[in-house]
Amino acid sequence: MCGFGVARVYYDITSHNGKNHTYGLFYSQRASFLPAAKRNMKKLYIVSLGLSLLLTIPSCNYLDVVPDERPTEEDAFQDKYAAERYLYSCYSFMPQERQMGASIRPHGEILSSTDSPATDILLGNISAANPGDYRFWSRMYGAFRRCYTFLENVDNVPHLDEETKKIYKAETNFLLGYYGFYLMKAYGPFIIPEGLYDYNMSPADYPKRAKFDDCVDWIIGRLDEAGAGLLDKQPVNALGRATTVINDALKSRVLLYAASPLFNGNTAFYANALLDPETKEPLMPQTYDANKWKKALEASETAIKNAEAAGHELYQGEATEEMPFPADPTEYSLRMTFIDRENKEVIWGDSRKEGYYGLQNECTPRDPENEDPSWNNNSPQLEMVEMFYSEKGLPIKEDPTYYPESQWFQLDKYEGETTCKLHLKREPRFYAWISFHNGWYELQRNGESRIRTMYRNEDIHGSGTRTRNYSKSGYLVKKGVGPSFSTRNGYPNYPWPLIRLAELYLNAAEAAIEVNDLELGKKYLNKIRERAGIPTVEASWKGVASLTQDKLRQIVHQERNIELFCESHYRWDLNRWLEAEKKMNHNPHGLNINGKTDEDFFTPVEVNVRWGFTSPANYLMPIETSELNMNTKLVQNPGY
Repeated sequence: MCGFGVARVYYDITSHNGKNHTYGLFYSQRASFLPAAKRNMKKLYIVSLGLSLLLTIPSCNYLDVVPDERPTEEDAFQDKYAAERYLYSCYSFMPQERQMGASIRPHGEILSSTDSPATDILLGNISAANPGDYRFWSRMYGAFRRCYTFLENVDNVPHLDEETKKIYKAETNFLLGYYGFYLMKAYGPFIIPEGLYDYNMSPADYPKRAKFDDCVDWIIGRLDEAGAGLLDKQPVNALGRATTVINDALKSRVLLYAASPLFNGNTAFYANALLDPETKEPLMPQTYDANKWKKALEASETAIKNAEAAGHELYQGEATEEMPFPADPTEYSLRMTFIDRENKEVIWGDSRKEGYYGLQNECTPRDPENEDPSWNNNSPQLEMVEMFYSEKGLPIKEDPTYYPESQWFQLDKYEGETTCKLHLKREPRFYAWISFHNGWYELQRNGESRIRTMYRNEDIHGSGTRTRNYSKSGYLVKKGVGPSFSTRNGYPNYPWPLIRLAELYLNAAEAAIEVNDLELGKKYLNKIRERAGIPTVEASWKGVASLTQDKLRQIVHQERNIELFCESHYRWDLNRWLEAEKKMNHNPHGLNINGKTDEDFFTPVEVNVRWGFTSPANYLMPIETSELNMNTKLVQNPGY
């Protein structure tokens, strides 16, 4: 096999009202999903994708497929090698979670000193006319067209054996389900794509959004169909491609979302909104269905069973001579959970290279001796810092042995240096993933394996005279940054975790609690807590509070927010729990980076940015105005 490199992929181009449209979309491309018999063969252009759509694939000369730079679809499927590359292009629509467009920034966990379209959603600035970076609707329909084009043509590829065809078709069905899920979580009901459509179809025949439950059934149907043909394990040179274990894990996530309050009997938002344009029936389910949680639990337990049988387990590691810090084994395991390329916890990883503006460069403190090593930018808001548990495994406001809130910002010592009490007696995940003033940041710099971090404006990691690339909150993120990091071009590359085993345990815990199987919920919660180095749920809460269903629901939500911190779950989870309005409509807080003294610095202040969240609008994303204009049967999400 060839080595790994960046692919160039195909986009269909056709004309609508005298204009070229480069997405293979239903709307802008005049109905891209009708039966193939009605579709004319179209020319294909080669287009290099932007960062958000790049895919790492075997880097054989992709131009072999395009001898004249204007190939037909026959060229794309002329042999088995061309077909394989076309399959890889079907994966290329996956958002790259650790890069700017779909990165951790929009989720509300961190602050950035660098303005970006990715923060528009936090500021409440997106609209149907200007959705910013959040054009998932058009991107996913481009993905659907790509996948159906592949399915239509793969049987005609010369010298491609039947078993390989079966695997390729299964992977493509998996991708259809995955892209459908992206639409579901972002927009709710969507237009179900059943195949390729005729470009020349009359607008009067354009389809409309389906009912939400039908969308879920369609996604699960695609995943069920995929499961019959997927490999149990991909070869090393194909990591990131779908397997039976990945397929089962995605089912768990899909059904968990479908059971959640945003989508399960939410009459407050959708009784008189999101109505079928012809029948006026609600597209969202109006009756709460407890059985949806049972389905989510069953899917999660199946996914766990199959993942464990395939050798997946929560990561445990130890410091080495080359990377001696964090010295504490628990902290080391947490810091390296998915960074270690040999870990068995990641079920599905995105193997695309991180890039210059990726997470690691954005999170590391600047070097006053050399401006190259870091951007010094991604800083957790104070609310996230407070979210992590005490060493007793309890929320710090509920731990009777922890400092009273009135003392959190009083001065104290951490390993001999001045800090505040808020940074003491915290759980291992806090020390593994959060960099605080006069704490440690594990990386390779100036011959050392860790550095002391200092975040006042005049300190070595402060803003100085810069107007960007500094910590706005007095903290930086360490999670996802390898201790072997040395320079902007010397960060370790590893597959970004799209799904890992810890998420499946949390999925199962949440679903079990919702069906009132509290013992089962505690069992899965304790798996996460044991690896995190904190007591069990029972031990932590003994004598503090009764573990009722309501209390365990609160616990599993916080556990999920902590464990999956900065992994692109937070905002989606707040939305589906209907908690986003109270968590996202505020001025975020940080420490006083303008403070000249320790006392002044360790003072909580509002950061000079206002996050905006409007309910119910911001619980779903707006469909672009251009799509609504193209298809008058489309109904917009409420509030836009």
